[in-house]
Amino acid sequence: MKVVFCTPSLGGPTKPYIASLEASLPLIEAAGWEHGYAQQIACPYISAARANMTRAALDAKADVIVYLDYDLSWRPEDLLKLIETEGDVVAGTYRCKIDDEQYMGTIESTPQGTPKLRSDGAISAILIPAGFLKLTLGAIDKFMVAYPELCYGPMYHLAIDLFNHGVRDRIWWGEDYSFSRRWKDKCGDIWIVPNLSIDHHANGQIYQGNFHEFLLRQPGGSKAPEREAVHA
Repeated sequence: MKVVFCTPSLGGPTKPYIASLEASLPLIEAAGWEHGYAQQIACPYISAARANMTRAALDAKADVIVYLDYDLSWRPEDLLKLIETEGDVVAGTYRCKIDDEQYMGTIESTPQGTPKLRSDGAISAILIPAGFLKLTLGAIDKFMVAYPELCYGPMYHLAIDLFNHGVRDRIWWGEDYSFSRRWKDKCGDIWIVPNLSIDHHANGQIYQGNFHEFLLRQPGGSKAPEREAVHA
């Protein structure tokens, strides 16, 4: 099995990203995965950059494609966990670049207002960011069949604009949420692996995050302030 990592950037990946990826590769190799890498630097059109890298990953015979943002870092075991979590579309979410701890994406909730969980702890999602995102080869196939209008190039070697963005219903949709919406509309489920430690970097600031720990601190969670106060 082969995984290809795809990263778009304007000036190249950051040092924390490079260090995280380099530290992850021995674990990925030990788990039996071959790996490759595609990047697009200085392309001003994010959907085009992702489409070009997707085509390169397919040409490299990828079984799994992982899209990684250039300004993230993570624990080595968490990248392997993302790759090996069941599902055609699986993501890790991470903090916005603001002081308030907020995470990108939207999860599905049960009628009781709790996250909709799978038996392995993955959370069903409605929208996800594309910075720590796994797609299988089957996912690419499903999407191309469902959205032929987003395929381009010669019929014998089609590429796919997975992250085509723009306006729908008077709302501007970014490339990652546009993909999420289309996938949920016609293709299948989206899963978030919550217990991943992913940091977001900007201008010397590190926005450390772990979505699982964040949820535990919310009202009703096992680490909620009111519960901690009771046990103190």
